[in-house]
Parts: sequence; structure tokens; C-alpha cells
Amino acid sequence: MAATNLRDSVTVTRTKIWKGTFRLVVSDPDEYTSFPGRIESVIATSASADDKYTLASGLTDLGPTTTDGLTVRRTAELSDGIELDQRRTNLDEGEPDTWAMSCEATLRHTDLDNFGIAWEGGTQRTHAANGSHVAQHSLALDAPQEFTSRMLFAVQEDPSNGNMRVFAFRDATPAVDSESVLGRTEATNLPLTMTLRADTSIDENSGQFGMIFEEDA
Repeated sequence: MAATNLRDSVTVTRTKIWKGTFRLVVSDPDEYTSFPGRIESVIATSASADDKYTLASGLTDLGPTTTDGLTVRRTAELSDGIELDQRRTNLDEGEPDTWAMSCEATLRHTDLDNFGIAWEGGTQRTHAANGSHVAQHSLALDAPQEFTSRMLFAVQEDPSNGNMRVFAFRDATPAVDSESVLGRTEATNLPLTMTLRADTSIDENSGQFGMIFEEDA
């Protein structure tokens, strides 16, 4: 039977619509050094292990975020083109000159580990309790000359079918311009913005910024 309305003629494929909880994960630069080739190189799936959702060694979960979730941004700066006396319009106008990617979220866990990542903190130290002091640890806030590069992953699972999708980025560094508000009634948040850099030593079509891995239905 033919569709009676235009909207009824649109094909809707549920497996192509994604929603669901995600985990934001970063690598230890000294331990996790090889970019993954499959989902299971990041997180265990039901097909790969009994302990589903276990992260690979060398990866750290940054914990829960606010309900705004994670925003991944991809932009291209377009060329003004080449002016020619013999043409009324520029040659090559509108082609991409440069590409850029970034992501941002607001973390709920405001432990020193997360401050160290979001704010490019320095050395953490542990101080044992004694007669004058309680047990404690500290994070150095310095003015470093360079940022720490980590791999970054966003793992999402659709609750309707349990399928997983992983956004994987090769080179993530903190874009430190954030405010952490300390208040009496609201939980303290930690805004996190990461610049996602392309690895130009990687061939095109091999994921210079990274890859998206998606489990088949």
C-alpha cells in the first residue's frame, strides 16, 4: 500500500539512531601507546569477555558528567580561493584550508586526578598522617611549557540493542580555559575542553584525527 503522507514514506531504521549513556576515557601516555584497531582494544564487549565494560589496561574513566553530555566539534576553515583577472569568481574558493576538532564536557568527579588532566596539573604527592597532620595528597599547579598528549575515547551504548560505538582520538590536549565554581548548595563541576589534533604522519583515510568504531546490529 502506498504511503498516505510524505512522512510515512521516510524509511526509519532504528539501528541508525543512537542514544544512550557514554563513558569518557583517556589513556595513560606511558602505558597505553598503540592506537586501537577494534572496539575491544578500548573496552570489553559481550563477545570478547565475561567481564563486559572492563577498560583496557592503561585507560582511565573520567567519571560522570552533567546532563549536557559530551559535545564533539569538527570544523573546516574554508579557502577564499585564488583571484584571477580572467575570472569573475575566485578559483578553488570554498575548499578546506585547515581542519580542527575539539570536545567538551563538564565532569562531576572533581578529584585531583581529573583536575590534573583538565587543568594540566603537575606532580601529585601523598602525605602520610602524623601527630600534626591528617593523611592528604596535593596537586602542583605550575605554568608548564607544553601540554600532555593523551588518546581520548567516548564509548556509547544504545540500550535498545546493547550495541557499542567508540569515538577514538589520537591526540587530545587540554584547552585550559575553565572555571570551577565552589558553592554551598550545588556540587562542584569541572569543565573539560580538549583540543583534538590530527597526526599528519598518518596517511589520509587512516584516521589522522582518529576513528569511529561501531558495532554491527
